[in-house]
Amino acid sequence: MEIDIEEPTRPQLAAVFGVSSRWIGELRSKGDLPEDGASLLENIEAWAQAKYGLDGAQDALDLDAESARLKKEQADSKAMDNAERRRELASLPDMSGAVIAVIAMAVSRLSQVGMIVAKGDHKLRARIEKAVNDALKELSVAKVEKARGGGLDAEEAAEED
Repeated sequence: MEIDIEEPTRPQLAAVFGVSSRWIGELRSKGDLPEDGASLLENIEAWAQAKYGLDGAQDALDLDAESARLKKEQADSKAMDNAERRRELASLPDMSGAVIAVIAMAVSRLSQVGMIVAKGDHKLRARIEKAVNDALKELSVAKVEKARGGGLDAEEAAEED
């Protein structure tokens, strides 16, 4: 959610403060927060005043740092959106799906090697298929997941073997 720094809306303020939009409305009706049209900085100052009191507001919240952090977060979010649109960045599910599709295609092609190479020699075909299947086990998705830091836990791995 992009937050308007000049005139934030009630839902935007609720997201910044981590409260409900209704709570923001109640604070506004009590006069603890400024009405619509106030800047984000004015709202933050009023919120800190209402929450911590005059002395606590100055110590508890560095408004410049908070404003800078918010601007940086918005800039980072926009940069990531732009990179994704330019196809410089892809999501993990998209990349995982692409890798799995390539593995499936390779398994399909490698499964045909024994039949193509051995032609009518059944013993040779069995040896080739065994070697290909052993290689495919080494390249299994479970091993890819384990190398990536996820994958099966000990119980699931034992059941699979």
